[in-house]
Amino acid sequence: MSNPPDATELLAIARATLLDKLLPQLPEASRYDALMIANAMAIAIREYAAGDAPAQAELARLRTLYTQREDTLAGEPLEDALTKLNRRLATDIRGGRFDGKERAVLLDHLEKSAADELAIANPKALKS
Repeated sequence: MSNPPDATELLAIARATLLDKLLPQLPEASRYDALMIANAMAIAIREYAAGDAPAQAELARLRTLYTQREDTLAGEPLEDALTKLNRRLATDIRGGRFDGKERAVLLDHLEKSAADELAIANPKALKS
């Protein structure tokens, strides 16, 4: 008995069908739209595959910056904690809090956060 495909596999099959079978038959005026749809599907595949790992890693780094205790969060509480800490971070950056010895930790966090986002939105950009 075979297992049915999961969401990632279904999206990959649909994307391959769009690119390999439908795109060549589309008029030139519709090709860009089809490629945008295929790109959105690829992003969704990567986002689904990553799960909440990037958000968990970002939260851990922010907690390190602010020496906060660690309790496990998921779903909406995770997103709420990230929103709150990122707002605090933006305020603190504007206020100069990280202009001293904590600057290296801040820059490491920002670099890793950007890399995590690029890994989902545009992984080719990480290779250049």
